[in-house]
Order: sequence, then structure tokens, then C-alpha cells
Amino acid sequence: MRQDVHIIGAGPAGCITAINALKAGYDVLISEEHGPEDFGRKSCSGLFSISGLETLKKYINYKKFIINEIRGANIFFNDVLFKVRRNEPVACVCDRAGFDKELATNAESIGVKIFYNERIKGQFRSKNIIGADGANSVVAAHFGFPRICRYVITLQKIIEHRKEESDIVDVFLSSKIPGFFGWAIPQNEERVEIGVGVESPNNVREAWNYLLKINGVKAENPNGCVIPVEMRARAGKEICGKNIILVGDAAGQVKASTGGGVLFGAWCAEIAGRNATKPRWYDLEWRARFGHELVLHRKIRDYINNLDDRQLSEMGKRLNDLSINDYLEKYGDMDRPSKLIKPEILIYLLNVPGFCR
Repeated sequence: MRQDVHIIGAGPAGCITAINALKAGYDVLISEEHGPEDFGRKSCSGLFSISGLETLKKYINYKKFIINEIRGANIFFNDVLFKVRRNEPVACVCDRAGFDKELATNAESIGVKIFYNERIKGQFRSKNIIGADGANSVVAAHFGFPRICRYVITLQKIIEHRKEESDIVDVFLSSKIPGFFGWAIPQNEERVEIGVGVESPNNVREAWNYLLKINGVKAENPNGCVIPVEMRARAGKEICGKNIILVGDAAGQVKASTGGGVLFGAWCAEIAGRNATKPRWYDLEWRARFGHELVLHRKIRDYINNLDDRQLSEMGKRLNDLSINDYLEKYGDMDRPSKLIKPEILIYLLNVPGFCR
């Protein structure tokens, strides 16, 4: 079966690409390697900014899948606690499996064809091919796209654990969690997702054991994810008469500071769907609109990665000294750091003793 557009991967990026391509007048087919029952089960954490989810409400009634609302965070800069609080919820935890399935169902309801249990290794069904197939993209490898070299490996597990504040996320920054961080995301008053990530090739199992120890919990058989934490140097090209586009994790459209990729992937997917036959235009447009924000996320991550435990503690103290909560209440944005960063604050924070060498 030949189609105008063949999309590999029926996650949020793939489905939103498909919906926009269909609206642009193309016949669209998605190949999804998982079956309907397993689809979305192994997705990473379902923590999203509410402002970001609001931009997706034309595709999905996300409120159906909210299982908890979040209004702040406890950020542990090594041994120093920095608290962020909002009066109203700023983020929510969603049922990711249900969220992903609903997006796929909505895409099918308007005419997108989804073939489940179909693993693509090279038998593409269109000259317009879109890889929305994740960090280890088959499409990217098959068509010789530049490699993504920086990845975070995560382990996470939902456990029975009563957290004192069920609307507060805990974040753990430490040299024992190299290249990323640990987290505890309350699902409700009785359950918490505990997780940790390290940048490859660091040992994620050592970081996992450390996180369990400091939280005083036990968790067996955690799930794992691979997250790209840099943009792919190229995400669209024409080759041998075919138009090839990469979107979502396959393109590295991920916040390197947190590992979140659903929202940026979705926003880029809108561009991909409209430009399904124009890979060069797609690559130019998404980078022009979102590249700056993703670079800022990468710089924030690199900065934090370069701090040792003593410097992390100093950073926590400086944030506490700033009494920055009112500022975060007014300007804080989980997805767009350019709205938050002010030169005078940066100068103060970047001048951590021992960092500038």
C-alpha cells in the first residue's frame, strides 16, 4: 500500500505529525512496532507543564488523564534544600499510556491509518518518510543522518510510598548522579514514581542504588528509558528521490535540562506535518522557532553538570539568599528558559566560587 506520507512511530510526535499532514491534504499511514495493548506502557514520566498541555488541547482532552497536580518542587543541591512553591498548580502528572493511546485513537478517528505490531527495517511505503521512532531511530540510521552522541539513561519505578507533600516533586542533584538528576514524582497520596538518570557512559545502576538509599525506599525491576540530550545536527533531507524528516526524540527535540520531550516534539510535529514533502523547510522552521530554547536547556544542563558537590551546595545557598520564589511565580516557565533568565541573576549565580577556572 503506497501512501502520500509514511510515519514511523505512533507516539505523540508521530500522531500529531499525522494529524497535521492529514489536514494538509495527505493520505497518512503510521507504522507502530508495539501492539495496542502495550502501546505507551514503557513511556517515560508523565510530568508536564499545564501551560504546555494547554497548547495540545486541540488534539487531546488531556484533563481526562491527569492523576495528580503539582505546585512546586524540593530541589536538593547536594545537601542544600531549595524550595519552589506556587499558589496554583503549575504542572500535572498524566497517565502516559492512556494519553498516548488517546492521541492515536484521535488520529485514527479523522482518517490516519495506524498499523500496530509493524516493525519497519527498510520497507517504506512512501517517498515521504517521517521518523518519529524515538532516540534509537531506525529511520535516522537507515538514511545516514548525523548521529546523536549524548544520551541519558534512566531507571524509574512507581512504588507504594507515602510522601508528606503529595503535590511537590523532589529533585536530587549530586555528583553521585553524574550528568542528570534523581526525582520523586508523587502520583497520589500513596504512590510515588522514583527515578534517576545519568549521562552515558556513566553507571545508572550505581546512581539508582544511591537514590534508593537517600530516600529510604526499596524498588525492584525498574523500567528504563534512553533520552537524547542534544539536537541532531540535521533532521530533514532529500535522498534518492525521497523526502526524509525526523521529529521528536528522533531529532533530539528534547529539553536537556530535564529530559522532557513530549511538548517540544509535539510543537515540532505540527511543523513536520505541514511540511511533510519539504524536509529542508521543516528543518529550517523548527530550528528557527525552537532551537534557541533547546540550546538554552543544553547550556543549563552543561553548567550544572560541571559543578561538584561543594559548588552545588553553594548554588543552593545562593538561590535561597535570592528569595527567588516571587520571581519564579511571576516569570517561571518550565519549557522556555528564555522567559526566566535575567542577566543580573545569571551573573550572581554563575559566580559560584571555584567554578570559573
